Amino acid sequence: MITSGEFPGLDLPGIDASSSLNGLGAVELQHPAQDIDGDGTLDTITTTGDEAMQVWTDFDHDGFADHVTVVENDGDYAAWEFHRHPDGTSEWIRTDQGKIGN
Repeated sequence: MITSGEFPGLDLPGIDASSSLNGLGAVELQHPAQDIDGDGTLDTITTTGDEAMQVWTDFDHDGFADHVTVVENDGDYAAWEFHRHPDGTSEWIRTDQGKIGN
């Protein structure tokens, strides 16, 4: 598992493709560096480590990640979307997972 300490200056949670993200609330993206959707606004942080790559994206530009994808070196991957509900609760919902090449 990657931990945020592996990426100096970033305060992102340590997750891997098997993480449930239960209990993980909103994740602030302090300094996005890429424009993944091509709209001219920086919205994404990509981190890499010995075990995996994580791509955190803020599509609605509110400063918090709306989507995260993890791809591990062994090919395992998973993706989640962050949902805020009308009753004030929020959750990360897994939208995809598998193994590249299978």
